[in-house]
Amino acid sequence: MLKSVVSSKVVSQVRSVSSKYPRPTPRHYKRRLFEAAVAPEVPRLTQVCFPPGLVNKENIEASKSYSDVEIALSKLVKQWMVAEEFRVLAVCQFLPVPGRTLWLAKNQLRTKGIEFRTYGNKILKQVFTKTPISALDVTFIGTNAILLAKDHSAIKTIVQETDKLNWIVPLVMMVDDRIVSMDEAKKLAELHSLEDLRAHTVQILTQQTAQITQTLENATRALPSALDFLASDQRAK
Repeated sequence: MLKSVVSSKVVSQVRSVSSKYPRPTPRHYKRRLFEAAVAPEVPRLTQVCFPPGLVNKENIEASKSYSDVEIALSKLVKQWMVAEEFRVLAVCQFLPVPGRTLWLAKNQLRTKGIEFRTYGNKILKQVFTKTPISALDVTFIGTNAILLAKDHSAIKTIVQETDKLNWIVPLVMMVDDRIVSMDEAKKLAELHSLEDLRAHTVQILTQQTAQITQTLENATRALPSALDFLASDQRAK
């Protein structure tokens, strides 16, 4: 009888606690003695409050700066692209995809002469700095990937292969230092022979050059009349 009463009282005093709450474990007494001994010699830490705007500014500046590792990687990627002599570059929007699917797609593209690369937008912007490709910096938003090829015929291959994949969307192409929109690339992909593709590619590039020349000529012709108008206006005043 007495045993049952004592056991009931002991059980009633135990409080069940979930295992996800760890018990507080104090620091070792040696550590506490050491901290107490060196406390007079250690300077006190003072907390400084920064305004939110200044913190955001520092974060932005830190995101724009490059570490030594990032600069070295950018140089290595740039040297590789120059050594391989790629002539076609496609900037694509890269969506989440399982690793096995990505690995198989990379191998399939490589067998067709297309290299798939993802280095991060920050690294790619540094690689393309002071080059004609830097005009594509506005497309590096979010998560991007690039497709590289050595021949103009890869335009058709890139358009056809990306249509089969729902996790990569081509945004714009660069062919021999010239920007080609995806609408123009799709028109080139509809051609049958390689010679037609090369001829239309040269035609598009020539048209862009002619448009630039025509724009400069129009500005040159309009300049004398504008100067004469300004001179007559000043005389009238």
